Amino acid sequence: MSRSTRLLILLAFLGIGFGFANARVFAEEPPASPAGEADRAAIHALLAEFVKAYDAGDAHAIAALFTSAARIEAEDADPIVGRAAIEKRFAERFEAEPGRTIVVEPTSLRMLGADAAIEEGLAVVASPPDGDHHAGSVRFRYTAAYVREDGRWLQDSIHDFPMPDLDAEKSPRERLADLEWLIGEWIDQDDDAEVETTCEWADDGAFLIRKFRVKAAGSIGLSGVQRVGWDPRLKQFRSWTFDSEGGFSEGLWSHEDGDDRWIIKTTGVLKDGRTASATNIVSRRGRDVVRWSSVERTLGSSALPGVEEVTLVRRPPPPRAAASPSTPAPTSTPGDPARSRR
Repeated sequence: MSRSTRLLILLAFLGIGFGFANARVFAEEPPASPAGEADRAAIHALLAEFVKAYDAGDAHAIAALFTSAARIEAEDADPIVGRAAIEKRFAERFEAEPGRTIVVEPTSLRMLGADAAIEEGLAVVASPPDGDHHAGSVRFRYTAAYVREDGRWLQDSIHDFPMPDLDAEKSPRERLADLEWLIGEWIDQDDDAEVETTCEWADDGAFLIRKFRVKAAGSIGLSGVQRVGWDPRLKQFRSWTFDSEGGFSEGLWSHEDGDDRWIIKTTGVLKDGRTASATNIVSRRGRDVVRWSSVERTLGSSALPGVEEVTLVRRPPPPRAAASPSTPAPTSTPGDPARSRR
């Protein structure tokens, strides 16, 4: 991969310029097939049916969205196997705690051939208020497998992974302190082009504002802006990016415990209407160095190769102005105290 191509890829750093990078680097990729887009739309519709049935407390309708031998696994419960068992378990939950609702946010969807797909995402299950108590919620990550049976997409397995409940009293700025290291100017350049990103607090302190621009042949070829904030519903960081060519993207951020590494699940729309997605991995190496790579990339229904690791550095501050030479002492004159003390 050429150096200038890597510079374009840098626009996807933490989701910035996501659509632009995909469009330019992979311009030769074939457009998404109508069949692939139709399959994705059918799976999204299936998920919407699941949410609707869950919010209505309809266990029978939920079970109808699974294969006959489907399996649901969670970290704190025995597996549920089979459509009948799934209906029974949901019916018990709805009876024990009526009024529960669910929000599901897919972060990636990979087609595995013509009749199978894997989806990853986040979900939040909320309970209604109980007297003087506020509504509670439980959030978790999930992996779902879909298969096509007799021309219809169904859920074949779901695996839930619980997520820790963070302190709800923190302000948005306090939460964003985890990303305060982004503040400043970052750069990568070669003889052909230069990519600059800057990050600063929004005036209200509730968001981080990141701006980027690409300079080539002495002129700016692309620019854009990104907002990074805390999503209190999903209880994680989220970013929204808009570039000057009309592309936009959204990212969900996760921090790996015990490591200075962030995982950003990004989805976007290019200016020509094609969809794109990627999993970006950002690793800090001290205060002034960041390494970035990208995997699980898609453009429409086509899978794209991963991106090799790229290193970004913080722009050093400008050198201080040279100290002015000392002003020579004035020449003493007759009657000057300096002369009289010789």
